[in-house]
Amino acid sequence: MILILGCSFSLGWYSYDGTTETLHTDYCWYDELDQSYQVYAHPGGGIMSYCACLESIDIKKYSAIIIQETWEPRIVIQEKLEYYTSRPNVFAWTIDNAFHNRLGGLPKVQRKIAKQYNFKWQQGMSDWFWSMENSWDILTKACASYLDHLAQQTGLPTYSYSFTGVKYPYKYIKYLDVKPATEQLFYKKDLHNPDLHFTRKGNTVLGQMIKKGLGDGLQ
Repeated sequence: MILILGCSFSLGWYSYDGTTETLHTDYCWYDELDQSYQVYAHPGGGIMSYCACLESIDIKKYSAIIIQETWEPRIVIQEKLEYYTSRPNVFAWTIDNAFHNRLGGLPKVQRKIAKQYNFKWQQGMSDWFWSMENSWDILTKACASYLDHLAQQTGLPTYSYSFTGVKYPYKYIKYLDVKPATEQLFYKKDLHNPDLHFTRKGNTVLGQMIKKGLGDGLQ
């Protein structure tokens, strides 16, 4: 059984009515791999979240790991790291941010934190967060190094697929030789919802791309 770590793109496929996306959890790209799997999806999360996940779960039942890299930086701290079952063998974390590097643009989280700690969120605080936006990459690189360390500790073959083409200097984790989704799938008719997630067909194409990139790696 393979372990898959991903973001909202690994939770399912999405339909779009021109205004709103709807998540469908009956199918996702990994269903094309012809392998048994368990998935931990982290909507809004990224490499830092994957580190927390690997630290918290029992990996003894897995034979390999696939990491679906997303847009970074995503420096996210949860109040509690908890997962719910989205469908059999697919688990999604319960979004309960205590911190997010994009907190300046997350009014719901701002209100929650302000209420929890009894203070008033002010515009200057949002401006302060946005002023640091170009500085989070250093933390992401540190998280990538730690993720590489955690993967090596498992002793399991570990592969990563970068949606964006951005690659970190892993020593243990191996990048799949697959073109980034931003080049192959984004803004393609019937494959991608504008500025959002992949359609069912888009997930099929992505799954076939990753399956081809893995080759015999999971056999």
